[in-house]
Amino acid sequence: MQLQKSERPHIAFFGCTNSGKSSLVNAIVNQNLSIVSDIKGTTTDSVSKSMEILPLGPVVIIDTAGVNDLSELGEQRTQKTKEVLDKTDIAVLVIDSTVGENEFDKNLISEFENRKIPYLVVWNKSDLIKSPPLEGGGRGWGKTASHKFSKNIQSNAIELRNNATKQEKKLWQYLNKSQLGYKFRRQQPIDKYIVDFFCPKLRLIIELDGGQHNEEKNKNYDENRTEILNRLGYKVLRIWNNDIDKNIEGVIEYIKRNLTPPPNSALIARSDNTIIENSYVRSTPLPQGAGELYVSALTGEGINELKEKIGHLINDNKKEKFIIKDRLQTGDIVIMVIPIDESAPKGRIILPQQNTLREILDAHATAICCGVNELEDILKKVTPKYVITDSQAFNEVKKIVPENIILTSFSILMANYKGELDILVNGAKKISELNDGDKVLISEGCTHHRQCNDIGTVKLPNWIKKYTNKNLDFEFTQGGEFPQDLSKFSLIVHCGGCMLNEAEMKSRLKKANEQNIPIVNYGMAIAYMNGILERSLEIFE
Repeated sequence: MQLQKSERPHIAFFGCTNSGKSSLVNAIVNQNLSIVSDIKGTTTDSVSKSMEILPLGPVVIIDTAGVNDLSELGEQRTQKTKEVLDKTDIAVLVIDSTVGENEFDKNLISEFENRKIPYLVVWNKSDLIKSPPLEGGGRGWGKTASHKFSKNIQSNAIELRNNATKQEKKLWQYLNKSQLGYKFRRQQPIDKYIVDFFCPKLRLIIELDGGQHNEEKNKNYDENRTEILNRLGYKVLRIWNNDIDKNIEGVIEYIKRNLTPPPNSALIARSDNTIIENSYVRSTPLPQGAGELYVSALTGEGINELKEKIGHLINDNKKEKFIIKDRLQTGDIVIMVIPIDESAPKGRIILPQQNTLREILDAHATAICCGVNELEDILKKVTPKYVITDSQAFNEVKKIVPENIILTSFSILMANYKGELDILVNGAKKISELNDGDKVLISEGCTHHRQCNDIGTVKLPNWIKKYTNKNLDFEFTQGGEFPQDLSKFSLIVHCGGCMLNEAEMKSRLKKANEQNIPIVNYGMAIAYMNGILERSLEIFE
């Protein structure tokens, strides 16, 4: 069975206009998925496509419009781009290397971090920039370069090299011309930083600190900077200027003891002339930002490495979740009640039923599929572990299934699989508190053709009005529509979300929760109104 779109990792590309997002997307997928032009704002709306890409596997790639278009139409495009964040599993921020980072980019990074979205920062158009001149002649790190730099960083590096402090000059007398057996460089740009001394062979960085680095804000900055450099695979030694002035022999001996490949730890020389090794060791998992990379969509430089980094992010953030497989043992019997009425799609069964059936088979259990009318006869012949029904049939099925057999619905299983069960259970209980004139939003994640007896627009409103005996006002959304401002609603009744990925479903739950609007899904609402909500949740105990 082909992996559905809602189950694939959604990888979205963000950035400013003309940063080369669309060109980069085309280079990654190796086809013209997005229109490319030098005219700003060519990508007017998000472009989404499901595909299989080596080594990423089945994914959904999303190319978004630039976030810095300040025109009236641009504001609408930007809003659509921000809506993509709701469904993003992995974010890729594309920055034009010839322009550099701006406030729009920083705001996007803040959005990623606030939403806890794993992300990469990609500096595109690396073919248009050069590395600064380095000691010993030549430019840059040649074809094996892992980083390139903007003209602004290049100028800063040259200025710092030409205006070295006395401590830097003193230490350079010992590091210059490979006196310690390894070549060192001065004022070397790495990532977004310029480090004091750098040994490329050992990926060793030496930083000199003055007294101002004892201040709390500077200490925090230094720790963060060191952590980022550690994450990129560099070993960092921090040495106080005071030690360079008073104990240069001890400093050189300290450096010699650390002329080994990096174990991803920073080693700090204290100002009291003592050397404390391994005083900072990174042991926590990688944070959301998994590093930065220079690429060229034009030449293909860095594209394979970018794919590999995205693949690592996908694997690192992959959560193995099941609809029902983890609750089954070999030989268990599960009855699936699938009503075939005027709203059932002709020739097929809906996704929650398909996916549940597949997991039952994967667990080497037995699935029996039937309609409501056949259920009673089947129960006379077999005793199943579970009965799972379409929520619409809850009222009929509960009368047939004995109390000793666990009964639930596909919608409730999906609520646990893609959402926050507790939030939805609390939302169900709010149905009894509705009053005359309250607005209720009924939201579906798909855009199917409405039937005359549609569950979302016909059956649910009628059941809720009958249960509450209140005069309620209903509004409806479908597909990608979901209001940002939910304040006018007293309750949200949402579908099971089988066509939405987990990120988007949880984003909707989060919006409702943050605005203190109760939310429930179809299955839980129907179970609650039929007096069997607690029974339908027994499967999770």
